[in-house]
Amino acid sequence: MSISSLGILMKGSLYCRSSRQWLIALGLTSILTACSNPYTVSINNNAVFDPQDRLYTGEVRNADLQGCINFALRQQKIESDDQLQVLACANSEVTELANISRLENLRFIDLGKNRISNLTPLERLDRLSGLNLSNNLIEDISPLLRIKTLRSLNLSGNNAIPCQDIAELARRMGANFTPPTACAR
Repeated sequence: MSISSLGILMKGSLYCRSSRQWLIALGLTSILTACSNPYTVSINNNAVFDPQDRLYTGEVRNADLQGCINFALRQQKIESDDQLQVLACANSEVTELANISRLENLRFIDLGKNRISNLTPLERLDRLSGLNLSNNLIEDISPLLRIKTLRSLNLSGNNAIPCQDIAELARRMGANFTPPTACAR
């Protein structure tokens, strides 16, 4: 059946002569619309298909973080993720960092403008020296206080962190620390 037999009107609306033609037109419209919008397919909150190559492959739980890791590996022309030293995942919709500690050689991570609240997985990265966590959902920074190698930190935009924790980081890091503009009392 050709589109002309469906009865296309000049103003862009669709005129169908029968309900069968209407269903066919609706199906074609749905297919064409779906093709222009990439969707990730998940089962039990685990991605099984992602057109942007952010599939969970057992390394980390968060598909957006895994996609960022995959991109960094390709961009830096690195074969193995244990060689990864710099990871830039700003504005990547990352929500959790579970299993990031397996990237044991990370020295700098940019996780700005995400939705991260739990920093506990970072405390096992014993080579991490630089970290951008600006504009996330962070309230507890105690895991950061346990990273002895951390030398540079940005927490701007995380105004729910207790003031005493901000003061402790400022004391330890000095000018290499960018605090939030406000803190929780």
